[in-house]
Amino acid sequence: MMRTDKSCRAAVQKLSIVIALTAMLGACQDNDQNTTESDEVSASANSEMLTTELGNIDDLSISAKLIDSAQLGSALDGQGSYTVFLPVDDAWKSLNADELQSIESTENRPQLIAVLRQHIAPGYVLATDLEKGLSDKNGSVTISTMGAMPITLYRDGETIALGQGKDAPRIVGAPVVAGNDVIYRIDRLIPPPD
Repeated sequence: MMRTDKSCRAAVQKLSIVIALTAMLGACQDNDQNTTESDEVSASANSEMLTTELGNIDDLSISAKLIDSAQLGSALDGQGSYTVFLPVDDAWKSLNADELQSIESTENRPQLIAVLRQHIAPGYVLATDLEKGLSDKNGSVTISTMGAMPITLYRDGETIALGQGKDAPRIVGAPVVAGNDVIYRIDRLIPPPD
């Protein structure tokens, strides 16, 4: 009997974490108020939802699989707007096979959610918005995330880095607009907060 109670409590605790994250992601649905009509036109909006669009992007297949494993797809495809900075497959492959397998396991779902939340920002940040912010703020801009810490983006020559230093993740390729979300590919995982 005691063992069953512990199993039930653990299952309820995991479910509570997923429900809390889903509610938190859904609460940010109105954060895209700063998008102008010219931004919407220049974005060449895609009607595909984020998870569907991820399935069409070859070098984000591991990120797509992990979003599915974390059960975040329905929240990201909901009415809210999100800007996601997703590591390309090579970035995930930099983890050793045991680490990657561990992060995908059901019992480590809370850790996976925490990692992914650090890569998700509420609101709709187009490339033009990002460039304007970097220009207006002398080469750096800070964006809140759904994770424990905001991220600061820096202009580094022709690239944009998420953090400073040679090991900071960098945006690679053009952003992809997916429904009410924007996807940026990055070449490394965003490190967890200290």
